[in-house]
Amino acid sequence: MHTLERVIGGTLIVLLLVVAVQSVVPKTYVPRDKEPVVEVPCKGAPIKVDFAYTGTVNDPWTCQPQCQDDKARYVLYSNGKATQCETPPGCNDTGEDSGVTCTVLGNAQSSI
Repeated sequence: MHTLERVIGGTLIVLLLVVAVQSVVPKTYVPRDKEPVVEVPCKGAPIKVDFAYTGTVNDPWTCQPQCQDDKARYVLYSNGKATQCETPPGCNDTGEDSGVTCTVLGNAQSSI
């Protein structure tokens, strides 16, 4: 029984050390180095937001209205950039999450 106690104690000490090291050296977020690539024209209706696209993930779940009606949308930011929402029936902010912008064609008049 003494050996089992040593194994358990050793395992707990190793886990404690790993947690201690992770708390001292946290993983840091590294922003993208380059401007997102403009790949394709935006599809669907715009969802206009009052914040700028900076090439990183934004906190609000902007494409959420697409979950209710399955209509394609893209996010149109205050600085004129746009990112595509996931193809319906999905409704994630895939363009924003991957750092890929889309080109707004014509006049984006409607908003959600």
